[in-house]
Amino acid sequence: MHEPIRDAGEAAEVPGGRTGIGALTVLPADERGSFLPLGGYLKAFREDYARPEVSVVDKLECGQVFQEPGFPSWEAVDKGAWRESLALLAEEHPAMGRQFADAEQRGLRLRRVRYVEIPPSDYVLWEMAVLRQRAELGEQIRVVVGESRPGKLAPPPDGFPNWSFSGRTRSLS
Repeated sequence: MHEPIRDAGEAAEVPGGRTGIGALTVLPADERGSFLPLGGYLKAFREDYARPEVSVVDKLECGQVFQEPGFPSWEAVDKGAWRESLALLAEEHPAMGRQFADAEQRGLRLRRVRYVEIPPSDYVLWEMAVLRQRAELGEQIRVVVGESRPGKLAPPPDGFPNWSFSGRTRSLS
């Protein structure tokens, strides 16, 4: 199960005076909560998304490689069938449109920040097509681009968590 997070007004004091996501990432591992396997993450995300009191879902994605079995467009690109993947993604547009119409009717805002390393992985290239479609339907999306390099400014490694914030809960994958 995912854990409640503190409101901004209740933010714990952390080194460097960080707040928001920065504050959560510098907390000791035992205070950050547990990582969820993909199935648990998706379940927690869907539960949070469906809660009527949630008005904003924020998502920070940093992983450069990911698998989405059961999503035909991803399965096609995973086999190297890029054109088929894009055609299948286009077929998903009406279903995504219904999801966004439902979110708008509920007053739910969907926001995402996607960190991308250069050169991008095949997964990230495919995901950019997905994010374009989601942006066209109303999701607020920002892409942050970085370059792999050593030192303090290096991007997060693969396996760095994707964070989903909705109301007072967080989910990590």
